[in-house]
Amino acid sequence: MPPGAPSAAARALQFGEHALFALLLFIGVTQAAANGDLTGPLIGLVAAFTVWYVLGAVFAARMPKRWVAPLWFAVLAALWVAAAIHAPSLAWLAFALCLLALHLLPWVPGVITVFMVTGMAIIVLWPTASSPVSAVLGPVIGAFVTLGITVGYSMILKESAARGQLLEELSAAQADLVAVQEELATAQRDAGALAERARLARDIHDTLAQGYSSILLLSRAELATEPPNAALLAQIEQLAGENLVEARRVVHALSPAQLDEAPLPQAVRRLLDRLAAESGIRADLEVSGDPRLSSMSVDVAVLRLVQGALANVRQHADADRVVVSLAYEPTELLIDVVDDGVGFDPAVPPLAGDAGGFGLRALRERVAQLGGRLSVESRPGEGAAVAASIPLDGGGR
Repeated sequence: MPPGAPSAAARALQFGEHALFALLLFIGVTQAAANGDLTGPLIGLVAAFTVWYVLGAVFAARMPKRWVAPLWFAVLAALWVAAAIHAPSLAWLAFALCLLALHLLPWVPGVITVFMVTGMAIIVLWPTASSPVSAVLGPVIGAFVTLGITVGYSMILKESAARGQLLEELSAAQADLVAVQEELATAQRDAGALAERARLARDIHDTLAQGYSSILLLSRAELATEPPNAALLAQIEQLAGENLVEARRVVHALSPAQLDEAPLPQAVRRLLDRLAAESGIRADLEVSGDPRLSSMSVDVAVLRLVQGALANVRQHADADRVVVSLAYEPTELLIDVVDDGVGFDPAVPPLAGDAGGFGLRALRERVAQLGGRLSVESRPGEGAAVAASIPLDGGGR
């Protein structure tokens, strides 16, 4: 329903007013004809009265000027007074005029007009009434009934307006809810995209970045060697090939190539053997428990964790020895990577950049994603220890 449009109840009441006017006019004219009062002047007055009423009902409410409706009512009341003087039976139209007065005029002027119209009806009916009581009681009762109907009518209009406002508020709230749901869906999509970007960043850091770092170190060593070292060139070729495989795995979100051919302990053993061959660091592996207890998601996370920790050892620790421990407990897998290098202060945030400051943060995020815990213990000059615990079920993933 458009704003400002009358409700169904208001339209029904307006129709009732028009129907009451037509009924009282018909009764009054019929009674006047029966009493012999229907003369030419009366017919003219009744016709003017009727035409003026119809014009007002159709056009007066649409006119913007606030004085139009009161002026229309004043002319209508004057025509009624003239017609009622000729035919007292038309005095009962006072009831319809009272309803119109209360509908068109402000409350106080409307009530005053009701009493004036009621008084005029009493004056017109008094000479022909069977008793003074009937001449007074009928119009007075009609005036009070009119006041009651108007009060009820006003309450219905207020209730209708309140209901319309409530519907508008509910519609606005529904629109806001739809907008919030759309924003939530967008936020969820963005969060999913960010999580996927973080996963790819960790995978790239733990695989491709470390492999390229190894290739860079070997290449620099080769450039400093005369004549060319065939063993170094073979290592560079092997690392480049493995990183190509890892790049394809990351793109397709598959498991690491090392885990396709061997269980986790053997894959970690290969990482340690490569570290020893490329850097000269003594690398040992200690395994306890049953490796078959862990899932593929846990194996992938642990392999990436060990890769990242060993890369930090190689690039920053200046260590002579590193030990990796895998302990398979009934409900979790414990991982320790301990080196005897230069150590560092864990309270000092690492600088992100070419030196690999992303490493520890990536390790923490990877372990936390599987519901695990990671801690780093180190002091300058006393080496470093990276310890992690991961649920064997991957945190329910």
